[in-house]
Amino acid sequence: MITTILFDLGGTLWDDYPSVLASWDDIRIELTEVGITYTDKGFRDLVEFCINAYSPSLTRAIIWQAVKGDYKLYQKILRKVIAKLKKRMREEFFKYNKLYAGVIPLLDELKGRYLLGVASNNLSEAREWLDNFALSDYFASITLSEEVWLFKPDTRFYLYILDKLGAKAEETMMVGDRLDNDIFPANRLGMTTVRVVSEPFRIQKPRYHADEPDFTIKNVSMLPQVLKLLNAGLSPKTALID
Repeated sequence: MITTILFDLGGTLWDDYPSVLASWDDIRIELTEVGITYTDKGFRDLVEFCINAYSPSLTRAIIWQAVKGDYKLYQKILRKVIAKLKKRMREEFFKYNKLYAGVIPLLDELKGRYLLGVASNNLSEAREWLDNFALSDYFASITLSEEVWLFKPDTRFYLYILDKLGAKAEETMMVGDRLDNDIFPANRLGMTTVRVVSEPFRIQKPRYHADEPDFTIKNVSMLPQVLKLLNAGLSPKTALID
């Protein structure tokens, strides 16, 4: 029986793909400043390589690969890109982030029936982003990697959350868009896993059985269908729910 549901943020509760694209533009600008240039296809190939390599932080992986391991240059570009991201999220949040349809009704339906939590590899500013969408009050716990200095896919990140909530892994569901950071570690701990297919991580493929989600949905608003199947005793491994 599921008693607790953990959610990722971007790509799960809201569409942050425009923000991701803007950060990729920032990366290319900073790289060009130091003489590293890519064609559109070349940069997209780099992004896809990092996604398929299961890089925990896509931004960091892209920059690291582009500068070929030059640590000082990597740190310099990363700081600039993150500073631009924070400024954009502070000044133009709703231009680059849209709440997925049905999220508020979904959380209204779930709150009170389940213990809800946020499990996100994110900056501490994500608390403000949750407030922007009036989502914070739905969650008994909001855990952001930057605040606890534990990062997905480290299972200790999830164990920390479970301990904080007083929840059992076998009674917990993890809902997220990434096979590497959301599905794999939650599977290792025995959670029920639900993948939300969204950009840019829709291209990720399981490396082997440990990466396979229990359920795959096109939008988080379909989660009640998953819970209905579970309550009926059914678990169609990796089934796409339309």
